[in-house]
Amino acid sequence: MRHTLRHCTGLFAILSSLAAGAMPASAAPPARAACDAGFETVLAAAPGPAPEARAVWLDARHLRWPGVAPAGRFRLVHSREGRLQAIPGQAVAGADTALALALQDGPLPPASLQRFKWVGAGATLGVHGIETARLRELHRGQLWVVQEDDQGRVLQASGLQVAGALDDLFASAGAVPDLGATVTQQATRFTLWAPTAQAVWLCLHADGQAPAQQVLPLSRSPRSGVWSGTRPEDLTGHYYTYLVDVLVPGVGLVRNRVTDPYALSLSANSQRTWIGRLDHPDLKPAGWETTPRPRLLKTTTDAVIYELHVRDFSASDTSVRAAWRGKYLAFTEADSLGMRHLRALAAAGLTDVHLLPVFDLATVPEAGCTSPDPAALARAGTDSADQQALVMGGAALDCFNWGYDPWHFNAPEGSFATRADDGAVRIRELRQMVQALHAAGLRVGMDVVYNHTSASGQLERSVLDRIVPGYYQRLNAAGQVENSTCCANTATENLMMARLMIDSAVVWARDHRIDSFRFDLMGHQPRAAMERLQKAVNAATGRHIHLIGEGWNFGEVKD
Repeated sequence: MRHTLRHCTGLFAILSSLAAGAMPASAAPPARAACDAGFETVLAAAPGPAPEARAVWLDARHLRWPGVAPAGRFRLVHSREGRLQAIPGQAVAGADTALALALQDGPLPPASLQRFKWVGAGATLGVHGIETARLRELHRGQLWVVQEDDQGRVLQASGLQVAGALDDLFASAGAVPDLGATVTQQATRFTLWAPTAQAVWLCLHADGQAPAQQVLPLSRSPRSGVWSGTRPEDLTGHYYTYLVDVLVPGVGLVRNRVTDPYALSLSANSQRTWIGRLDHPDLKPAGWETTPRPRLLKTTTDAVIYELHVRDFSASDTSVRAAWRGKYLAFTEADSLGMRHLRALAAAGLTDVHLLPVFDLATVPEAGCTSPDPAALARAGTDSADQQALVMGGAALDCFNWGYDPWHFNAPEGSFATRADDGAVRIRELRQMVQALHAAGLRVGMDVVYNHTSASGQLERSVLDRIVPGYYQRLNAAGQVENSTCCANTATENLMMARLMIDSAVVWARDHRIDSFRFDLMGHQPRAAMERLQKAVNAATGRHIHLIGEGWNFGEVKD
């Protein structure tokens, strides 16, 4: 394992009318400056710290609070703006709604028991006498569970782990087509799953650096939690971000400026999401449709695999033109030393080149990365601590990293492109690399890291957790993010995280002609999700896509 860490005018056409409660009455359109300000704006700060999220939603109407005796009085308390305070010995303060919870005295749905069999024993509680639509609405605010004495004074309180409820209440989101930006000649549609958000706005930019031209509201489907809107024009080449107003535990009501988790490409340093379609002719290298993919292997054991890092392949190869060294295009230099070597290996029986991560990664600055001075390194000596100090002194800006720190799963990494500031360039050049390897008779595998993200919570490079807090990352018993795989683990057992992983693999296999995947720490993904992924990539490509991966049995998924 290797871990290190374009002017748009006109009306915005909303796809559907604003649903009841789709946007808080107080939500005024943000100024355009909000689209270019910091990544986080606190709209209403929490009055105090949040309790640990030790209680777990098992489904839409049942929760369990491990370690708490099933006796006494329990209530589910809610605050629209995150004003809850639960101080032991005092009545709950700041609640807009309080619902009595019943101790569960009958069997739970088998699916809930199976999914959450790891949750410890404790008080199992039910939410009854409330419509499903109201439950969905409550999840857009702050929810705690409290145990009280007969006088209504708090004995103890807990936040709630939300995945079980969100997957049940918003299950139809799993079948909503085309999350992300979908472009036709007549329109551009934007779709984002954010079931707990109170408002979502689209910031539209002419290019990767220009200030926002417009801030446009999206509307929400109450049943799916999907926010969407359509603009009646082809916005190819433009860029966007979202402003998501959402309750963040321990922080309050926050406006997060965030990229799209379904981004197909990005501006430099992953600051804005590129708009375009992957089937556009301008993104296809000459011969893209006709260059054959190498033959299918009869069995997995017929694979002879060469693992390769894109930058390592040519960074020091003087037979590659200087502007292409360390880039995707180095593979198109047919007479370079590197490509000669790969063709010789193919003639000797090599079947596959597995690329270390080429998705958008967090650690390498796509614009402005640096490399250690070779002369200074030589003066320090190969066995000198000074050499190590020289390398580590510039590590944060270094052009090299293994790349096991995903930022956006569906977008090619920009540091390997000749222009990181143009979202179309990285797509086209990645495809030129794949095409060149196929022409050499080699299948192209891709190292994928769906088991963690580079950041979570309110950190700037956190995407998923700043759209649906507490959902996409795997949590421990106290509601904190697990990091057994070195970074913030993802919860691919949850409906929409599994969907993101599967949709992402389909994009790489179908649209970029990746032949196989090597999963980093595949043991941290549920087998059922992996089986669905296998079927999806095979169906999308009309051929078998080989999956291999590490099956390590460790961390929170051990046994």
